[in-house]
Order: sequence, then structure tokens, then C-alpha cells
Amino acid sequence: MNEIGFIITEIEYSKKISKGLSGEIVKKQDKKFFILEYPFFNDKEKKMFTDILKELKETKNHIKNKTDIYFLIKNFCLENFILLRKDQREKISLVLEWETLGNSILEPILKDPDFEEIVINGKNKPIMLYHNVFGWLTSNIYFNSDEKIKTIINKIASPLGRQLSYNNPILNATLSNGSRLNASMDPIAFTGINATIRKFKENPLTPKNIINFDTINEKAMAFLWLVMQTSSSILVCGNTGSGKTTTLNALFCFLPKDERIIVVEETPEIVLPQEHIVKLNTAEHLKIGLDKLIENTFRMRPDRVIVGEIRSKDEAKAFVNTMLAGQARGSYATFHAESAREAIERLSTFGIEKNSLKTLDIILVQKRITRINNKNNIRREERKIVEICEIENSEQITLNTLFELNHLTGKLVKVNESKRLNEKIKQTFCCNEKEYLKLLKEKELILEKINESVSFKEFFELSCGEIT
Repeated sequence: MNEIGFIITEIEYSKKISKGLSGEIVKKQDKKFFILEYPFFNDKEKKMFTDILKELKETKNHIKNKTDIYFLIKNFCLENFILLRKDQREKISLVLEWETLGNSILEPILKDPDFEEIVINGKNKPIMLYHNVFGWLTSNIYFNSDEKIKTIINKIASPLGRQLSYNNPILNATLSNGSRLNASMDPIAFTGINATIRKFKENPLTPKNIINFDTINEKAMAFLWLVMQTSSSILVCGNTGSGKTTTLNALFCFLPKDERIIVVEETPEIVLPQEHIVKLNTAEHLKIGLDKLIENTFRMRPDRVIVGEIRSKDEAKAFVNTMLAGQARGSYATFHAESAREAIERLSTFGIEKNSLKTLDIILVQKRITRINNKNNIRREERKIVEICEIENSEQITLNTLFELNHLTGKLVKVNESKRLNEKIKQTFCCNEKEYLKLLKEKELILEKINESVSFKEFFELSCGEIT
């Protein structure tokens, strides 16, 4: 479809890996590709399609729904004495729908739940896609027009009243469905107009999904299940794209059902199965940042406070203050750090006294790791929880590593017994050591046996004891 701003190329491959909602994932040597499932147009069909689009632009008719598309094709055929078969009408109608009601060639990819990120690096370069299982894929789609890329970006951002232009060459926007759009163009984008769309997960991963991805094991997840039931605060750390928010979100399946939860975010990413929740988002144009919203939670009588991501000194202080004030049974946030010790040091550079950090119970570190098989030199990217540490209640900040990743085997292993959190769990569940160990084993067995197809909401109901 060179005439309408994009090209779909053929890719030679040696092996098919997987078939998804919008196309196939294939492999050639060590490189993986995505081949979009796109209707094949012969020359006659292609000309008809481009002529309809041209007429649509000239007449400036506004397409509001699929019915308008049906009559648009019907009237065009009547006026030009064209007889279409059903299959021809259906495929022309589908692509017209993408162009007029959707976001052009990106539409099927945006609707595909397997893709987390869509990256446009400029014209005449393949669109790159991040798949939730296979990682980065090179697609067979190229934009051959800067104007086409700009049109799509502005169409996506138009409901927010935002536009990418020479006078406004950077665009950051959170879409109505929670997805994030970042784009830039001349004069600041040296390599040309570009865009990154990070898709919002409408159906979050469950703890079982996290286990199946080998990010964590049942033993560690069972422990966290019990911790989430206590009055404890957790900081999830890691590098960029490590899945910090995904893992934290999964843990919210373990929060009690009837508690009041306040969520404070810059970008809407947290999805909760509970009903008694309030979600607050920053408003840059009103100078209402994350720190002000966190402070506002003091007046909202929360049982739990969730902060999307801590980035600045003021945000870190406000988060720590929620724990120091004891105004909630638990506070939760994500933070950029490569280890639990680094998280402590970074928070200290923000001016937070180490004694204040004793109110934090757990630091969980998850990283995006590249592993290379030394036998066949195959490189793969994995998301792994590399350590779970508790902060001991002593004079100095002492970290007790409970679970740690064995980099040789790629498995998370238990290295130490908990002191502080074990006591909290026993107090919360009114049990002795023997009963606590039995409870822990029961949760581990549930995690082993539960079906991976159980939805986020169903898993939550299960954790609350409402289904078996």
C-alpha cells in the first residue's frame, strides 16, 4: 500500500514460531520477525481502494461507523459500474475501517494483547514490536511517508487536545485506555519523526502468570501472599522495562477485599480487583505532582496507599511520610534501582534518613536480564526477580536477603529465614510457628495447582476464599 503511506514487505524465514491475533512470528537464523496478517489486494482491488480513499479526502465526507463504510463502497461501485464479490467487499471494508475509524496499519497491532510496545523509528525503517513472550521483533511494515506517521500520531493524541508539530516537537500523552504515547519530530529528532506506544494491560497478569514466566517461584510467591495480608510496605525496584509494575500489580490480588485503597500515579498503570478504590493522577498543567497527591492521601483515610513510580526527591519523601505517619496498613511503590542496597543508597541521596527507611518492610528487585546459551550462542531476554530482602528492625539499616537468584541455574532460591515478617504474619493470622509453616505450604500448593487460564479477577476471588 505504497500510495497510502506504508509498505508491507515479504520476509524469508526458516521456521514459524507462533501465530497470534494479528499475524505470525517467524525466525531466520537467530533473528525473530513479525509478519502482519494483511488482506492481499490484486492490482484492481488496490486501485479501487486507493480511489475510494482519494474520493473520501476530496469530498471530505466524515466516516462515523461501519455502516458509513458499507454505503461508501456500495455507492462507489454503483457510480463506477463495479461488481464486487463478498470476499472482496469484506477485505476492502476492513482496511477502510482501519484507515478511517482506526489508526491505519497500526490498528490490528494495537488490538493484539500480545504486544506491549510499538516503536516507529522513522520512515523506511521497519516498525519494531515488543512481544510479551518473544521480546523484540522486527515487523514487515514500513512507513514511507513522514506525513503519514505524523497523521497517525496526531490522530491518536487528538482526543487529548495534543498535537505534534514543528512548534511542539515533543509529545507525551496518556491515552484514554491508559496506554502511553511518546513522539518527537524535527527540529529535535535528528533521525526523523518517531513514536513509541507502550500499551496498557487491560487484563493484568496474575501471580500464576508471573510464576509461569519463571520470574518467581511458588515458594517465594506464597510468602509474598501472606505478607500482603499483613500491615507491611513493599518497594519493587528494577531497571527499565523489567516488569516492576506488572509484578506489583499481580501482588494486589492478595490484598484484602474490603479495604479502602488509594492509588496515586503519574501514568495510569495500576489495575485493582478491589471495589473500594480511589485513583488520583497528576496534572502537570495545574502543577499538581505526585508528591502533592501522596500528601493528599493523609486526608482520605486509606487502608493501603499505592504509588505508581517514585522518581524525584519530593516524591520519595512523600512516600516515606505515608509509612512514618502510620496512616495506612501498607504502602507500595516502584523505584529505579539495580539492587536492594542501591535502593537504600539512592533514597538516602534524596535526603531521606536511613532510620526512616525502617518503616519499609520489603525491597523486591526485578531485573531484565540477557542470558546467552554458551553452547549455541542463542541470546534471550528474561525478566527475573533477583532478590527479595527484608529490612531488619535494628539500629543500622540491615538487609536480610530472603530469596536470591542463582544466576547459574536461573532459579530463585531461599537463602535466609525471615525474622521481622514471619512475626508479622504469625500475629496477623494468630498462629504459632508450626501453623505458620502449614499455612505457607497451603498457599504454595494452591499456586502450583491453580489453572494458568484463571483471570485476574478470578484469581482475586480465589485468594479471598470465594471459589475453590
